[in-house]
Amino acid sequence: MGVSRRSLSGWLVAAAAAACAPVRLSAQAAPGSERVTVDIELESCGKVLRRIARLFTAGFTRAEADQLARAIDAQATDVTGQWTYQVTSGEGTATLTVHALVDELSMVDLDFVTTPSLARRIRKALGDLEH
Repeated sequence: MGVSRRSLSGWLVAAAAAACAPVRLSAQAAPGSERVTVDIELESCGKVLRRIARLFTAGFTRAEADQLARAIDAQATDVTGQWTYQVTSGEGTATLTVHALVDELSMVDLDFVTTPSLARRIRKALGDLEH
């Protein structure tokens, strides 16, 4: 008997401040990039991605956030997906790469890799979700 990812409930959004701390990436990432990581439940993924989409005027809008949430929901357990967007904000254009890994408990590890300036804005948006 299997358990669907949607049947598990009661998990809280676990975007602890420690999980949102800046992490310098290894040599395989673009120099100067930062990663912001958050662990959330699968059913909260769309809400989180829509919050991040508000930071941009183009490249990762609500439509792309909803499409990405559906792709993550359909993704196999313990397989990492990667999506890259060219985003536009008040600061100009930058690359945003999103990595997502869904575990057997329907928790999603989301990594946002981008410029340090956008990483700070993403970290703030994720922190605002906790309140």
